[in-house]
Amino acid sequence: MRVTNVMMTTNMLNNITKNKADMSTKFDQYATGQKIQRPSEDPVIAIRSLKYRANLTELQQYVDKNIPDAFEWMNVTESALDNMNTLLTNMYTYCTQGAQDTYEVIDRDSISQTMQQYKEQIYECLNADYAGRYVFSGYRTDTSVCYEEETIDTEFEITEPLTFENLFEKSYIRGGGVYAEDTTTEQYKQMAPTKDTVYCMNLAYTDIEEMTDFSYVNEDGETVNLMEAFAYKEITTTDLGDDVDTTEGKVSPYEVEEGEIVFIKDTGELILSADAYEALRTAKSISTTYTKNTFQKGDIRPEMYYDCVGYSMVLDEDSGEMVRRVDEDGNAEGINYSKPREQDINYEVNFSQKLKVNTMANETLDATLSKKIDNIMHAVDHAYNIQQEIDNVELMLQRDENTTEVNEALTALREQLETELTLQKSILQEEFSNGMAAIKEAQDGTKVANADGSVSKISVSIAATGLGSRYKRLELIEERMTDQEVAFSEILTNNESVDIEEAIINYNAAEVTYNSSLSAASKVVQNSLLDFL
Repeated sequence: MRVTNVMMTTNMLNNITKNKADMSTKFDQYATGQKIQRPSEDPVIAIRSLKYRANLTELQQYVDKNIPDAFEWMNVTESALDNMNTLLTNMYTYCTQGAQDTYEVIDRDSISQTMQQYKEQIYECLNADYAGRYVFSGYRTDTSVCYEEETIDTEFEITEPLTFENLFEKSYIRGGGVYAEDTTTEQYKQMAPTKDTVYCMNLAYTDIEEMTDFSYVNEDGETVNLMEAFAYKEITTTDLGDDVDTTEGKVSPYEVEEGEIVFIKDTGELILSADAYEALRTAKSISTTYTKNTFQKGDIRPEMYYDCVGYSMVLDEDSGEMVRRVDEDGNAEGINYSKPREQDINYEVNFSQKLKVNTMANETLDATLSKKIDNIMHAVDHAYNIQQEIDNVELMLQRDENTTEVNEALTALREQLETELTLQKSILQEEFSNGMAAIKEAQDGTKVANADGSVSKISVSIAATGLGSRYKRLELIEERMTDQEVAFSEILTNNESVDIEEAIINYNAAEVTYNSSLSAASKVVQNSLLDFL
């Protein structure tokens, strides 16, 4: 084959161009540390880089944002649970002291006041927040669990499920002396106080407006309306507490006749006769529905615990009372709140993996714990009032103008009051013992009824245990995700970046090759056929 100078020159230029381009590529890799500068240089590397970068960005979102945010949420929750447990432990200690015989009324009054402060602080813990979001409120992170101030502009129709285990025997004093002028010694002696018991069931709230339903489901699955099956009446403690009968003495709101159910609205207590108690013994589920429109600071919001309907209240100019707001058709505008237990907040902490970070208030504390502590305070107040009555009688006995008959009558009254105080002290011991049991249950496990008739067990310890297990799981996820982040970073680096030592060697080799091609070219173009003619 004939090789001409033109062919040699063309090949020479092609080789120089190719070597120069190769040296330029090696220079770019040396200067930037990257294998390619444009996707067209190596589409496989480019596609892999896009995929690895997307995965790394997701990992960084999990490791740097989602997981730390979940940790902080759980840390705030854990701190609140620890505080609640500490407060409950302190309250248990005080209840143990109050249940002792050696403590006088004034001592127990001091204990009850301290317990009241602890109780308020416990419910303050339920209002714990993280970055402006309440951690125990479920989906409603902008709403506190407990009211932070008195509220009168909302009325709730609350459906509170109960179980037979919510029934307990409550001790109270029947009769007892009450001072009245011209009362004789014999009449005071007829006011002898006695200790009695009654079946009682606490609702979650006090100062209730009206009970609209009290029913249960029997063994046959039939719903029985107790308000129709028994003689039902609603009272307040002031309706009967101040009445005086010269033959019976004080009248207690806890007195109930056979076949009767009494609802004490201001204390939120249902008092049942023995036959009503027997009717509920085999109940599959018990339900109450009532309305409440005034909430004090520290009261639990009903929507956090129960299925309920909330109505906005406005001032009626004609009656001067708060009434439900109505629409154009005259219908009350209500908001339905349901399934408060099914409000899990899940953080995405891994690819297609979510973890629950929140703990619900209704998974932590029984709403009736507050009432059980209040029962202690009421018993202490009752004993304190009796002691004051005794002191007043002592003062009246010291009056010079008293006749013998008056002194004898006052002495008989004092004896009745002292007997009543002795009985009330025994009730106080019972209430402190009941408080110990309630606090222990709050720490270790309380059975609560669900809207579907089932029963759940909740407590601060159970909530803390569940939180701890999820926290540990999150730590394992974080460790694994951190390892994956490091691994993907290395893979991305290996895919995109060159080994700098190798890049230097490759560049020097390309430079030598390029210079060699220039040197060879200079020799090729020096001679031609004309030089030999």
